[in-house]
Amino acid sequence: MSSFSLPRPSGQTVLPLVTVGVWTLAAASIVFWALHMPKTGVAMAVSVPAPASQPSADLSAPIAKALGQTASAVTGPSSQTGSDYQLMGVIVSASGQGSALIAVDGQPAKAYRVGQTVQDGWTLASLTARQARLTSSTLERVLALPAENKP
Repeated sequence: MSSFSLPRPSGQTVLPLVTVGVWTLAAASIVFWALHMPKTGVAMAVSVPAPASQPSADLSAPIAKALGQTASAVTGPSSQTGSDYQLMGVIVSASGQGSALIAVDGQPAKAYRVGQTVQDGWTLASLTARQARLTSSTLERVLALPAENKP
């Protein structure tokens, strides 16, 4: 019966094996971090759950101030809509998708996405950087942010 034994490592075989191991770990680390880098130019959607009940304080003024509004500006006749709409802020991407912060009849402002119904058959049809277009079955209304006051 013959016995099998592994050869004893010498100094000439250990150093190259350790070197290969270190370079393998370095390459694996580079690949790992390259795959986990954030992609540029990709918009991330953030959804915020709606509160269970409306806050008792009117938060539309601080929100409007935070979004850069100094006074409300609405274009189009409000007598045709039956409701008073105020555009408080707009977040829009280059493709025209996004959301608008709209206050209805003096209530606290709510965020509406393009295509979502605002109230009583009025739908947020499109957005620009400073405007939101609402449409109903027969009418159209454009809400605009006021002009920026630069000192």
